[in-house]
Amino acid sequence: MVPMISSVRQLAEHDVSWLAIRYPAVMRLLDRELAAPDGDALAAGLELAYRVLGAGTPLTGLRLDHNAVNTGMVAVRSGRCDRAMVRSIREQIDQLRVVLTPREEDAVATVVAAIIWAVLDASARALDETLSADTLLS
Repeated sequence: MVPMISSVRQLAEHDVSWLAIRYPAVMRLLDRELAAPDGDALAAGLELAYRVLGAGTPLTGLRLDHNAVNTGMVAVRSGRCDRAMVRSIREQIDQLRVVLTPREEDAVATVVAAIIWAVLDASARALDETLSADTLLS
């Protein structure tokens, strides 16, 4: 049974706890790349990461390790990222109730794009493994 969540703060704490338990590598990435004294960039990163990976999405069974998220960061930083995706991430950042400097906004967009890259890469690998297993069983 899921406990009743009675406030926005409790909901946010639940979401962050869920993310930390299911995706510790993502939490470390967010902390490493976005931690600052005011916490705004980290808060934005947590919100957007939960939107990508959160409970209720089809990705909840997917596991991302440190290698996956670090590979995502390298891919994004080297320019292998779709511009439309980056625009979409920036639009979502603009909708958040947080004020970010241009540098913080860039950092949040980069980290979220890296998470998405890692998800797509891990999903493709899982599909390859499934198809390979199906081929072997046929």
